[in-house]
Amino acid sequence: MANTEQTQVPTEFNFPFPPYKIQLEFMQALYRVIEKKQLGIFESPTGTGKSLSLLCASLKWLGDNNAKEKQSISEEITRLNLLKQEYVKEEQRDWFSAQSKEIEVTRKFNELKLEEMKMLNYEMKIDKIRNRQKKHERKGYKNKSNSKESTKNEELCEENSMKVDEEDMLLSEGIDGKEDSSDDEENTDPNNTYQPVQIIIASRTHSQLNQFIGEIKKLRFAETVRVAILASRQNCCINPSVKKLRNINLINEKCLDMQKKNRNQSKLGQQVLKKRKTLEDKNNKCLYYKQTNIEELRDIALNEILDMEDLMEIGKDLKACPYYANRKTVEDAQIILMPYNTLLHKSTREANGVKLKNNVIIIDEAHNLLEAMAQMHGSELTYPQMFYGLQTLKCYKNRFHTRFSAVTLRLLNQLIFVVNQLNLLFEKDTKENTTSISSLEEFVLASGIDQYNFFNLVKFCKSSQIAQKTRSYGLKYSLIEEIQSKKPQVLKKGINNFLESISKNNKKEIKKTQSSADLPKFPIPNNPLLAVISFLESLTYSYEDGRILLINNVEKEYCKVQFLLLNPTSNFNEVIKEARSVIVAGGTMKPYNEFKHRLFMGAGAASERIVHFSCEHVIPPENILPIVITKGFKNENFLFNFNNRMSMGDCLRDVIHRSCDVVNGGIVVFFPSYNYEKWFYQQVQTMDFGRMLYREPQTSSGGSVDTVLEKYALTIKKCRKALLFSVVGGKLSEGLNFSDDLGRCVIVVGMPYANQNAPDLKEKMLFLDKTIGQGAGHEFYENLCMKAVNQCIGRAVRHKDDYASVLLLDERYEKQHIQDALPNWIKKSLKVAASKEAFHLIHEFFNWKDSH
Repeated sequence: MANTEQTQVPTEFNFPFPPYKIQLEFMQALYRVIEKKQLGIFESPTGTGKSLSLLCASLKWLGDNNAKEKQSISEEITRLNLLKQEYVKEEQRDWFSAQSKEIEVTRKFNELKLEEMKMLNYEMKIDKIRNRQKKHERKGYKNKSNSKESTKNEELCEENSMKVDEEDMLLSEGIDGKEDSSDDEENTDPNNTYQPVQIIIASRTHSQLNQFIGEIKKLRFAETVRVAILASRQNCCINPSVKKLRNINLINEKCLDMQKKNRNQSKLGQQVLKKRKTLEDKNNKCLYYKQTNIEELRDIALNEILDMEDLMEIGKDLKACPYYANRKTVEDAQIILMPYNTLLHKSTREANGVKLKNNVIIIDEAHNLLEAMAQMHGSELTYPQMFYGLQTLKCYKNRFHTRFSAVTLRLLNQLIFVVNQLNLLFEKDTKENTTSISSLEEFVLASGIDQYNFFNLVKFCKSSQIAQKTRSYGLKYSLIEEIQSKKPQVLKKGINNFLESISKNNKKEIKKTQSSADLPKFPIPNNPLLAVISFLESLTYSYEDGRILLINNVEKEYCKVQFLLLNPTSNFNEVIKEARSVIVAGGTMKPYNEFKHRLFMGAGAASERIVHFSCEHVIPPENILPIVITKGFKNENFLFNFNNRMSMGDCLRDVIHRSCDVVNGGIVVFFPSYNYEKWFYQQVQTMDFGRMLYREPQTSSGGSVDTVLEKYALTIKKCRKALLFSVVGGKLSEGLNFSDDLGRCVIVVGMPYANQNAPDLKEKMLFLDKTIGQGAGHEFYENLCMKAVNQCIGRAVRHKDDYASVLLLDERYEKQHIQDALPNWIKKSLKVAASKEAFHLIHEFFNWKDSH
């Protein structure tokens, strides 16, 4: 490999159209970071072609690297071959020294020839995949003659999907605990196969990953790029009997159950085994889990650029599972697209066959990466989950305890004891709602569970598949009936006569026991043991990195215990250590130090390895008018803090009304909370703004968000006049584009500071002050607010010819440290004014733009 310092950074990146200067600079900087095995923080404002730039730069580097690697090996083989010949000639003068050198050269020569052979075999493998499937063959995939039979089979599968064999309920023993480690996986030695460098791109949502698919299709070399897109079973499954479960945990369980192998054959008699196999074949097999079909779908996915919807449609035609086909594409893909969770959760990553070693990791939309990692590895356990989890374990043990080994029974008893101790935390009735926070060490001591090894308990739960087994048990036996059957029964007459001679205290004790067996009124959660196991796994974290939040409520249903991960970077160590290069990218990445110090250096990276790159917006400065409005039309101060904002309804109404008069196009107003948006709407719902008013729904059920957006866009298309109320940090503040007339004016009301007195936030701030330095907690608090504001600002001006005004309504935006946290392209054009002066500027801005 050539010296990286001498490597020429290219000027041509196969961009689908002539790149702007900032796009070329972005791609060159990214190429250089990957080549030098560095860690990058890349900021490119939304609308500047960030996704395309990431793809073109990384793929250009990948192609160059593969060519250089191949050339380097070939040149080194030639050099060593010539050296061997020289040593042969030297044997006449000093045969001992020459032979010693020749042996060493031969060893290196053979190693390189082996590596060259691996590369050749890999290229032949890819050629075979390409030759097996051609694009035009896809039209004939649907087998219409079998459609009726397939429909019947699907109906039969769905009808029998809830039937449970009692043998399926027994705890498995001696299982390694890995998710669906099926026998059909190829057991190839990684040392004997070529491991190409791959580009791994992670983003927050599946819709954002699908956007990358759309960008890849624009590339000139799209037909030759091999892409894998990983998604959960919930997003991939096409089996109607599994998909109808909706809950992701239930979907995972049912899928595994329908394609598992019989692991206990040696312990069952032939007759039982035969019966078991018949039941499995008839009732417990997925019609889409067929290896030949899955491999065919894998070949298609590697030959074509397909999004999830395309893959699912072809999967239905082929009767092949898209989820497992996706996993099989990972090994041979050049680009692997996946959500954050798949990349950053080790067990999920390994289950999907994703390797970090020497690969390039690009994390897009990374502005809230640290918070996402903390949330991802946190856990929550409610009282209903504890209560019914405990009852399920007890009933399950009572029914099957004679069939368990001594070791299994001991571990099951330990699990029951631990869950019971957690349950006791909420047994006492409380007259007021309370919240307390403690360290992990304090929590396990106070709960009386400190004598148990949680690593062993979690391992037992996973390897025995106890959550899945008790779920099967719950399907066959009603948990309510099982619990009620354990209640003290009414004593017969003769025994009652005998008990009358016993003291009244004993009678009271019996009555107390009977009442304690009454069931609570809240509903049974779906598989409560999954939440129990997840919480127990949280207790295996370092005591310094986590805290336990205990929430006691007057209503038992709302009691819960929550694990908070304060230092998520401990889960990022392996990514930094194994990957060749890691790039975090986003439209707004301020504050950069958060990524440098807390993410990269906190995960063990050296400071000199970290590179930061930020580019300007493609839009000219005259196309954006950002204004901090500090005073209202009556010269009242704009301070929309928690104490003042309810008294400022009239001021806000006047600003929005005046905006509606001046702005031709859509106006999007971002409120600091749903409560404040609701309150303000109640104040103005009878007011005529001269345009239709739409509101962001608080829940996204039933496609309500999409419905609002469609109506808003349709109104804009008809008359260029519509008003949309949204919420900072809500569903419309990230990932959506209000380009052109959809967002001519963005108004941010106040500053969306979180509740500083919230126990979890207060603990996080104290932790940062202690571990990073005094003031780090307050800086984190400020950054949470400004990152949310920056996301709202980024919804407008999406291309170079777009234009918009941005109004920041609060005098606090006038402070220098607040303005420093705004994007550079906003900060450069930012003006500060009272309402009258501000709207004079806005009027001139839109008059000039509308006339051009």
